[in-house]
Amino acid sequence: NNTIQDVLIRRARLQGYNACWVPGTDHASIATEAKVVAKLRAEGIDKNDLSREEFLEHAWEWTHKHGGIILEQLKKLGASCDWERTKFTMDDEMSASVIKVFVDLYKKGHIYRGYRMVNWDPE
Repeated sequence: NNTIQDVLIRRARLQGYNACWVPGTDHASIATEAKVVAKLRAEGIDKNDLSREEFLEHAWEWTHKHGGIILEQLKKLGASCDWERTKFTMDDEMSASVIKVFVDLYKKGHIYRGYRMVNWDPE
């Protein structure tokens, strides 16, 4: 996946486009939530017993410990990203943006609940 992104951004630049690959991590924080829930379960803690604030404390702790691993690997591989513009979904600005867009798409009927297969199951 990242190799394809790297090839596409480099090719666009070679073709004269003003192209910038802004690296981002954990879009919608689904992966972080799945990892934190598993960690809590291993510690005998049920996520449903925590307040949102308590859960976020655990999520940030996990993120500070593990969150940069993939980006560091991409840097070592020489991925052509604008590293100074890196974004993380749980940052306040990004989180507010995700919620705003999600609500907007829901109101437009583009996001809805139904019985069908999905491409992501955090369990």
